[in-house]
Amino acid sequence: MLFPGFASARAARLHGVVLAVTPKTGEAIVRHDAFGSMPAMTMPFRIVPRERAAQLQAGATIDADVDVKTEPWTLSHVDSTGAQPLTSDMTPLRRVTPLRIGDAVPDTPFVDQTGKPFAFSQLRGKDVVLAFVYTRCQDARMCPLISAKFRQLQEQAGARSLHLVEVTLDPSYDRPPVLARYARTFGADPKRWSIVVGDAEPTLDFAARFGINAFPTPEQGIIHAENTVIVGADGRIRSMVTETAWLPTEILAQIDANRGIASNPVARLSLWLSSAAVAVCGNSVAGFSGLTDLAVVLVIFSALAYLIYRLARKIFVESA
Repeated sequence: MLFPGFASARAARLHGVVLAVTPKTGEAIVRHDAFGSMPAMTMPFRIVPRERAAQLQAGATIDADVDVKTEPWTLSHVDSTGAQPLTSDMTPLRRVTPLRIGDAVPDTPFVDQTGKPFAFSQLRGKDVVLAFVYTRCQDARMCPLISAKFRQLQEQAGARSLHLVEVTLDPSYDRPPVLARYARTFGADPKRWSIVVGDAEPTLDFAARFGINAFPTPEQGIIHAENTVIVGADGRIRSMVTETAWLPTEILAQIDANRGIASNPVARLSLWLSSAAVAVCGNSVAGFSGLTDLAVVLVIFSALAYLIYRLARKIFVESA
């Protein structure tokens, strides 16, 4: 992966703060200043020699040569100062104003998988389903699952005026050619499904306003929350689904209801139950799939209640 400005130079000088170190793999997560054409952001680097990583501590300020022709990028000739306590300003959390139901989606400038400029204002008059992914995600329960469901949405949308949008959480890597390959993998039709990226900081700020803070780790890739957003034809947020267990039929039913069109109330109830379960119980039930799992839970509780009844009855009879 190369950026303009790096074409003629193999290495550039980086200045940043170490947020975490994994000596076993020789990698560190660094929040760095802008260098070359790379904007300031937080990302993982490999430290060479590996023994140098073991000498770094979280909170250390470093200066190093960065090699952008390796994957992940490599830091060498690392000079560091003593570690200082990390402040909130050094964390990957972004200081943005959170968006709420009824707010307008920001018109952040993006580029889609075809290389064409993209902005949400282009979609006024259409319902929109928005999600956040990155192409290198290897967890089948996360980004690939969302994109597979988006393919189903694309196939089942029919004559609805619906557009799908996925915003990458890996803007330094997921440039339009990479997004184009990802789009082909899932059969994304650019007329109905845009996979977009912008400059790193505005893209990650956009995601953070929806409660998505991307945190790169050497072992697990980018750690991030899930939030699938339904946007009305007026460009305002109608629903936020903070789990991955939703079904395309449920999303489509909710869109129809927002439009005032007759829709499946059972599907809408199932979507609401999934979201409510996560809101009440947290991410430990993030795989809860509405009515289906509710039915399973009721069967289990019914069976337990019956066993307790039989046991109590037996004890009562024997004591009598």
